[in-house]
Amino acid sequence: MRVLVTGAGGFLPSHLCDGLVERGYEVIGLFHTSQKRIKHLKNNKNFQAIKGDITNYDEILESLKANPVDGIFHTAALHTPKEISSPFPYFEPNVRGTLDLLEACHSQNIKRVIYTSSMGVYGRAPKYLPVDEKHPVSPFDFYSLTKLQGEMLCELYASKYGFNVIILRCSGIFGPRREWGGVANFVKGAIQNKPPIVLSDIKWDTIYVKDAVSAHISAFENIDKFQFEVFNIGRGEEISTLDLANLIVSISASTAKPEFSGDSRPFRFYFDITKARELLNFAPCPIEESLTEYIKLEARSENSKR
Repeated sequence: MRVLVTGAGGFLPSHLCDGLVERGYEVIGLFHTSQKRIKHLKNNKNFQAIKGDITNYDEILESLKANPVDGIFHTAALHTPKEISSPFPYFEPNVRGTLDLLEACHSQNIKRVIYTSSMGVYGRAPKYLPVDEKHPVSPFDFYSLTKLQGEMLCELYASKYGFNVIILRCSGIFGPRREWGGVANFVKGAIQNKPPIVLSDIKWDTIYVKDAVSAHISAFENIDKFQFEVFNIGRGEEISTLDLANLIVSISASTAKPEFSGDSRPFRFYFDITKARELLNFAPCPIEESLTEYIKLEARSENSKR
């Protein structure tokens, strides 16, 4: 089986390329700017990196013509640590890029698409917990709005052209190669014996990148069963940022203690992952196990720099 992964130079898609290659897939990794996260795959016979811009339809079409595939993992998107005030930087890759890709797939009769979406489409304040796939959508920023628009394009191509599409709405993903975010900052601080700084003690759902990769691969291996389906991908339980910081300090045996420097916002969010468990056999690892592996990998990387 040969597949294309868009945004291959990014955090999640680079791990997805690893997981697919390990499972015996032939992988085409489409990157836009940097190959840093996939350079270790350079000499793997089952991996090929190609440069391309998903906002350029002709370029994407030519890439698919030159590299026929059985399906697409569309993980490319603009997601920034701080929101950009203009909608245009998000719209171009997240909506226009999705449309370009879907239309190029239609032209080449490629009908299997896994689309990576976000918990953000459900809004900033859930109407009930846990959040299942029937929860109303209510995007609260340009990123979540454009991800939902991408979902809607996928649904239209499924109904109009007979695509098989699975949408994976992921909670906050953490792990190696992630350069920003609360978990990444806590881990980096702990292994350097610097106190993790907790800015807001919210409660939320977060998932290890290895589990997110497993969900994507399982979705693809079951995609022919579905015309169009949406799945929540998280751990299905909440943890406060302060508890998370303390857990990271404990696992890393750091001498530094978390410092609370912010507010305690009344925010809670966690997924109901029953549907993914039952239909995709999705079973995320306990967070202690995931963090232990992540911290070991980060500590090894830190030591190699010295």
